[in-house]
Amino acid sequence: MIMMIVVLLGVLVTLYGVFTKNRVLYNVGYFVFGIVVVWDQLGLFAESNNAENLAMAALWLIQAIVTIPNKVNYDGSKLAKSAGVKINATLSVINGFAVYYATTVDYIPEFAMYIHGLLAALPLIAIYLILSDKIEVTA
Repeated sequence: MIMMIVVLLGVLVTLYGVFTKNRVLYNVGYFVFGIVVVWDQLGLFAESNNAENLAMAALWLIQAIVTIPNKVNYDGSKLAKSAGVKINATLSVINGFAVYYATTVDYIPEFAMYIHGLLAALPLIAIYLILSDKIEVTA
């Protein structure tokens, strides 16, 4: 139950970050969510020694790493813009995969598929905003 509350708080922080166009809050939500999944999957791996759980933990560790919250000011350069697009594409792919994966195993609750669907869609919005110059590439 506590894990579910943490997950929902992470998703809410991410949504708030999208609506306020605040990159730091957006990243905090994805970071928290990634750490929760890593923790859960490592626990399952410890119980079952199933390499699939270790692979899932590694995948969400990538999400946590690319979303480590920081307040570095980007200068709006092409490099910063490119990194933003690549990071958001990575988040979309990871969580898009989770939508599929949640349908193939019985230990993931069905509503998790919808949360991952949302977390797969939000980066696409961010990519659109970055590429259309509707969001400033700053902290």
